[in-house]
Amino acid sequence: MMSSSGSLHDSLAEAHRTPMLLIAHADNERTTGISQALRSLDLPAPVIVTYEQLLSGVSLQEAALQAGLPAGVTPLIRIDAPGEHFGVERSLIALGAPDHDQNDLLLPLRDRKDPYRLSARDAYALEEHPVRLLHPSQWFRGFCRLLQRIETEAYEAWRNVRFWNDPAEIAIMFDKRVCHTRLSQAGVNVPTLLAEPHLLTGYEALREQMRQKRMYRVFLKLAFGSGASGIIAYQINPRTGAEIAITTLNAEVYVQRPGVFYNSKKVRTLTDSENIRTLIGYLCGHGIHAERWIPKPSIEGRPLDLRQLVAFEATGHTVVRAGESPITNLHLRSQRLSPHESGLSEDILNAAKHEALAAMCAFPNSASAGIDVLTDRHSGRAYIADVNPFGDLIRRVQHENLDPYTWEIKRWLNHGIHARRSQNV
Repeated sequence: MMSSSGSLHDSLAEAHRTPMLLIAHADNERTTGISQALRSLDLPAPVIVTYEQLLSGVSLQEAALQAGLPAGVTPLIRIDAPGEHFGVERSLIALGAPDHDQNDLLLPLRDRKDPYRLSARDAYALEEHPVRLLHPSQWFRGFCRLLQRIETEAYEAWRNVRFWNDPAEIAIMFDKRVCHTRLSQAGVNVPTLLAEPHLLTGYEALREQMRQKRMYRVFLKLAFGSGASGIIAYQINPRTGAEIAITTLNAEVYVQRPGVFYNSKKVRTLTDSENIRTLIGYLCGHGIHAERWIPKPSIEGRPLDLRQLVAFEATGHTVVRAGESPITNLHLRSQRLSPHESGLSEDILNAAKHEALAAMCAFPNSASAGIDVLTDRHSGRAYIADVNPFGDLIRRVQHENLDPYTWEIKRWLNHGIHARRSQNV
C-alpha cells in the first residue's frame, strides 16, 4: 500500500506499465463501463480477451498478444462475468462434460455428482431458450475448469502476474454453500445454515431437517445461481405441515425424460405439494443452499435489502431494493431506492457496510465484490446473503460523484497497484 505521501502520479505511471487484461464479453455494458472508466482517468484501454476466444482453444497469452498486450509486459488480469451469452454458456457446459473430467482443483465440493450429465457433443447441440436453466451444475463445473486454466496459463506466461479477483476465490464466491462456510469461519454474520448440503438429498430430507431444527421458514438457493435463478422462499406450518413456496422457478415434468426447469421472471406463490417437491428436488440434485429466512425491514409493505459495493478495503456504492415479494432482485419489479429514500437508519446502513467489509476481508486475494446484505427488522443486525465477484454493475448510482467502475479504478490507483497477489499454482 502507498504511504499517504505517495504520489498519485507514481500510481498512474505504474498503472500505465501494468495494463489491465480484461477477460469478458466484447462491447457489452460491463466492458464498455470499465473501458470508459479507464479512459476518464487517462489510463490505457483494457486489453480485452473474450470468453469465446479462450473457449475456442486459444491460449490466454496468445489471445492477449493478439489483443495488443505488448510482449514482455505483465498485466493485471480482471475476470468479468461470463453470463448473458448463450454461445459461452453452451461451451462452458461442454467444458464441464465427462469428456473433460480431470482433478477439478478449483471446483468446490468436487466429489458431488452432477445429475444428467451431457457429453460435450450433446452440450454443443443445445439450443437457446432464454429463460431455461440448462444444466447449471455442469455449467459451474465447466466455469471452474476455465478459471483453473486461466490461472495456470497466466502464471506460465507472466510469473509475477496479479489478478483483480483471484480465480480460486471467484469459484468460492460463486458457490453459495462454500461461500457461507468461508464467511462463517471468518466471523462474518450470515443467516443460520439449515443443514450441511450432503444432508439435503431431496424434498423429504429438507422438510425433516426443518422439523428437527424448528426452522420453519427458509430461503432455498441453487448453489451457483444468480439473478434470483433457482431461489425459493419456503415455509411450512409446524402444526399442519402445510407449505408455501414463493419463487420464479417453474418446471415442465415428463415421464420418460428429465423435466425442463426455467425461470419465469415472475414471482409465483405455490401451495401444491407435488409442484413444490419437484422444484426442491431439482435444487437438491444440482446443489442446494438452505438458510434461515431473515425477516427484513419494509417500506410501504415492501421488504428491503441492499447491494453494497466494496473495493480495496472501502465501501462505495449502495443501492437499496424494495421488493414486491421476499425475493428482491431488481429485474423482478423491485424498486431501486437510495439509502435516504429507504428510510433505513444510519445505524442500520453502517452495520451493513461494516459487515460487507468483513465479508470482503474473507477473500484476501480479491479486490472487489457486490455484496448483498440483509437486515433483521427486529434486531437491526446485518447478515451477508451473497458475495458476487461481478456485482459492480450498479446502474444510476454515484459515490463520491463517480460511477462504480471509475470509483473502483480510482481506489486501485490510490491503494497502489494491487498489493495482494494470488498464490502460484
